[in-house]
This record gives sequence, C-alpha cells and structure tokens, in this order.
Amino acid sequence: MKDLASVNRWLTLSANVGVLIGLIFLAVEVRYAGNATELQTIESTTEGWFRLNELIISDAKMARIWVLGLEYPEALTDVESIQFSMFIRMFANQVERVGNHYELGLASEEDYQSSLAQLATFINKPGGKLFRKTSPGFDEEFSELLAPYVNSAPAVELMLGRDVNNLK
Repeated sequence: MKDLASVNRWLTLSANVGVLIGLIFLAVEVRYAGNATELQTIESTTEGWFRLNELIISDAKMARIWVLGLEYPEALTDVESIQFSMFIRMFANQVERVGNHYELGLASEEDYQSSLAQLATFINKPGGKLFRKTSPGFDEEFSELLAPYVNSAPAVELMLGRDVNNLK
C-alpha cells in the first residue's frame, strides 16, 4: 500500500511537471505566432503602399492622370476620371487597412496618422474635393478620422514646385 501511494505521488508529480512543460511550450509558441502575425501585418501593409506607389511611378500616363486629377479634375476624360477616382478609393482603403491594424495594436499611431495626413492632402486638392462631393459614402466613412485634416493646407507637394499646367 505504501509503495502504491509512493508511485501515485511520483505519477502525479510527473504529470504536473509535464503539464508545466506543456504550458511553457504553449506560451513560447503563442509568442512566436504573435510575432509572426505582426511581421505579416507589417509586410502586408508595406506591400499595399508599394503597389499604390508602383501604379504611379511605373506608368507615366497614370502619374499624369493622378497629378492632373488632383489639380484639374475637369481636364480628365471620362475614363481618366474613373481611374483617378478608383485610385483615391484604393488609397483610402489602404489607409483604412492601416487604421484597422492600428486598432489591433499591429501598426503604430505614427504610421496611421501619417497615412491619414497623406489622404487628407489628396482630398483637400480640387480633384479630391470633387471626389468627396461625388462620393457621399466616402465622407460618411472617413469624416471623423479626417476631420483634423479637412480644409487644412496640403501636407505634401507632389510636383516639387513644378507647374502642373505643363501636364495638360
């Protein structure tokens, strides 16, 4: 009987040690999974910005549409106007993605505020104002977030001081 009690204690101790080792292993795995998720989020967000920038820097026609659309939207053809509007929407969706990541603690406030300021730069230009006027759902979705930036001076000068009239 005494031997059986001793065996039970050893089995219980071994089981408890096994559970403890399992919990430590689980904690390490959860930490690695969290790090992997954070890195994947950063990579996904960065890739989204790269794709948007690539649309402009790799296609002179799209760059022209973008810059002309911001300053002189009435000079765009119907097709160009659609392209311009879709690019603003894509940019806004990327900003929303950064905002979602920020809310989850996966993006910094600095990155989020920077992306909002860039979007505000675009929507404060003549083409951006027209986009907002013709896209009522946009203001409903972004009005609170962009309130500090709406009608403020543009944060970015896209043309580096060049005259956009030469693009026409």
